[in-house]
Amino acid sequence: MTPTSPLPLADSASLRRWTRALVRSRLRPLALVLGALVVVTAAFAAIPAIVGSIVDTAIDGGQQSDIIPPVVAMVVVTVMASAGVVVGRYQAARFGESILDELRTSVYESATSLPASVVEEVGTGELVARATGDVETLANATRDSIPLVLFSTVAGSGLIIALAITDYRLALAAIAAATIVAAPGVIWYLRNAGPRYHRERQADAGRAAALLEHYTGRATLAALGADAVTAEALEGQATERRAAQLSTTAARNRLRPSLRFGQAAALGAVLGTGTYLLDGGSLSAGALTAAALYVLNLIDPLNNLLEQLDVLQQSKAAMERIVGLIEYRDDESAATASHPTPAMPAEVAPALTLRQVTFGYEPDLPVLSGIDLSIPVGQRVMIVGPSGAGKSTLAGLMSGTHQPWRGSILIDGLPAGQLPAPELRRRIALVTQETHVFARTVRDNVTIGRPGATDDQVAAALSAAGAAPWIEDLDGGIDAEVSNTHPALSPARAQQLNVARILCLDPAIVVLDEAMAALDPDGAGQAERRLRIALEGRTVISIAHRLDAAPSMDRILVVDDGRITADGDHATLLAGDADYAGLWTTWSSART
Repeated sequence: MTPTSPLPLADSASLRRWTRALVRSRLRPLALVLGALVVVTAAFAAIPAIVGSIVDTAIDGGQQSDIIPPVVAMVVVTVMASAGVVVGRYQAARFGESILDELRTSVYESATSLPASVVEEVGTGELVARATGDVETLANATRDSIPLVLFSTVAGSGLIIALAITDYRLALAAIAAATIVAAPGVIWYLRNAGPRYHRERQADAGRAAALLEHYTGRATLAALGADAVTAEALEGQATERRAAQLSTTAARNRLRPSLRFGQAAALGAVLGTGTYLLDGGSLSAGALTAAALYVLNLIDPLNNLLEQLDVLQQSKAAMERIVGLIEYRDDESAATASHPTPAMPAEVAPALTLRQVTFGYEPDLPVLSGIDLSIPVGQRVMIVGPSGAGKSTLAGLMSGTHQPWRGSILIDGLPAGQLPAPELRRRIALVTQETHVFARTVRDNVTIGRPGATDDQVAAALSAAGAAPWIEDLDGGIDAEVSNTHPALSPARAQQLNVARILCLDPAIVVLDEAMAALDPDGAGQAERRLRIALEGRTVISIAHRLDAAPSMDRILVVDDGRITADGDHATLLAGDADYAGLWTTWSSART
């Protein structure tokens, strides 16, 4: 089975609310679409009536000249129908693309504003599937399927109305026959198809997650010769997706014969009833001809509806996933708004306080337990310890990436959980060894956390990060387009841009989680020295495995087995803590 996503699906009420809102703001283009469809439907409905009149004229012995007016009328309505189709499709495209633009914007804003803890729980593949695959499914439906379905629905309804106007008895016979034959299959499909299409969309998300994991970890897998590990996961996701697609195919195959037989039954009922009424003299041959043509003309709208049911079900499932993501973001924002930022304490509070904090990634397996810690404003703290001790987890808790199971975290004396995300980022920022450079200008990369920053602030951040000299050499300077694959960007320069973002954001507290670990020792040393100068005056908490800066730090915390085992400055710990002395000795020996 495909695992369910932590992100919710929108319910029917939410979909109706969103649909009404999207349509209400676009009534004019929708009116143009519907107007064009009415013209097209009226034209198509007129043609069988015109043919019927020609048949009656011929049977009644009319002259050849009597046929000319209906033939001219047929040419006119055909031209009207063609013009209506062109206008309708153009207006439908404008209507649909404006809706897609709004949804794409909302999805992007929702995906990028999710808390990091939610992103970790959901998985990147699920977010990618909702922001790309689901949106693309809905885009294809909006451009092609939904206009076709709308036209087919209006055209089909118009043909049925025209059949009823021609002779209500024939219309009743056709509807009764089609309902009796097609109803069981249609009812079964409506009851069972929805969950099957949800399963198919979720299977697509699972496959995306497996592919992304395999791609991002391909170097590690190749180095370890462990490609089979993710290959098995990919095979499992492919099997689930195939089973889901077979399930939706089975649903369609159950519906289609019902509609086909229902259509044939309607035509048979019209011809049989019409022949009886014709023999009785209460129906003309022209009316029977027109009625038969109306039923035959229903073939195209019904076939279009039938062929698009698959796309409509997929787009409905995609819409539920998209709206579910957007409303999840809105619910989180509302929850934050319901807890406004508390007032600053009257007295100056410590920059960061952790009280009996416990946290882990799996139930009943805490990584950190009972952490008590208070860091004054402006203090420089280094956190050290063996691999797996919980240092990065502690950094995530301090920066708000994780929320503690138990205990509390205060930033400037305020509960971190009650701070809105923008306010939290203004107060504390996390710098990791991840150095993603967005495919945008240098300016956009630096101001991504502070869009209103001035050019002077951007230049100051770049200068403090040590990036100003090489950026000046770029064609366009801070307006040059860069990306992860830009030839001028080495890992060290990418990290300089990362640091410049943080400096431009100007937080009071900076948490450095092995920020220079991906650089070579010489480059890391230079970058760390530059960073220490740039962060002068701020509260700095550094998670590090390189200890060369330890003697200059105000305070060092030793973490081991999820607990803080030692707390003091370099000289004190070197003299009185065996664990720290061992780490320092190992580090010093490795450098010589």
